[in-house]
Amino acid sequence: MLLLLACAGLAACQVRPLYAPAGGRLGPQADLPAIAVDAPVNREEQVFRNALIFSMQGGGGGASPRYDLAFRFTIREQEILVERDSGTPNAYQLSGDISFLLKERGSGGSLYGANVTAADSYTRTSQNFSNIRARRDAEDRLAKSLAELTQARLAAYFATN
Repeated sequence: MLLLLACAGLAACQVRPLYAPAGGRLGPQADLPAIAVDAPVNREEQVFRNALIFSMQGGGGGASPRYDLAFRFTIREQEILVERDSGTPNAYQLSGDISFLLKERGSGGSLYGANVTAADSYTRTSQNFSNIRARRDAEDRLAKSLAELTQARLAAYFATN
């Protein structure tokens, strides 16, 4: 009797994988490639856009666009470690925010908007080129992390709507 009750309880579960088809729909894997992402304004936005498009389309060509994605990318830098002897900062944290809005292409109506945040850090040395390269690498890692988080939010939206 206890086994029968446990089976009945498990039968009521609605847990399914994020990318599994639901109720006759193809699921997020059909909707994500149909998103056209706005053009970037700077290098960091280009890295974000490229990573996002690759994660949604998997390297293949996208479907004909049915949705438009507008986004705003901001990066802030903060000193997180200061040398004891000289008092000069040598470690920095980059915090990035993406605000995005998904719109239906035909009607222009807003479907879903959200904000995602991520952080990355880098250290500085006495060499200028190393400092420039370290910051650029941290910006790239940050942009790719934000793209992954954005793609996950969009997939969750399409999975539940």
